[in-house]
Amino acid sequence: MRTHIAEVLARESAALAVVTDSAELARWRRRVVAELMTPSSPYVLAMRGTCDVRARADFLDQWRELIAETVSRLVRTGIVGGRSHAPDQARRADVDTQKTAVLILAALQGGSALSRIAQDSGPLDAALDLALVPFTAVGGNAPDEGPRTDT
Repeated sequence: MRTHIAEVLARESAALAVVTDSAELARWRRRVVAELMTPSSPYVLAMRGTCDVRARADFLDQWRELIAETVSRLVRTGIVGGRSHAPDQARRADVDTQKTAVLILAALQGGSALSRIAQDSGPLDAALDLALVPFTAVGGNAPDEGPRTDT
């Protein structure tokens, strides 16, 4: 379990570090959905319930912090509404980075659980659509999520 956790955190640290715009966010999303829809993926294995509650809590907290750093970077650069805007205080105030990071992580956790049961990425995609609303294109379109990963 710990090796899966370490692998996921290493991958996420590298992947989220390059997310600076909507296109990179969409690439991250597609990759994570694919990982979570692959039964033997380290992501699936790390997200499974385990007896070691502290290790799992630490894992989720570290992943949440990586996501929060990315959200903060996107807000600072003015990526709101799926487009780059001149950063201003009103737009920044609209996005609580910590709450948004928790929402994204909850969408990943809950959406992937529902998607595994349904054997369809639809629930995970729907959960991420809502979690990523601050970064979606004007008009309510989700970041380009690419083809669905139905399994």
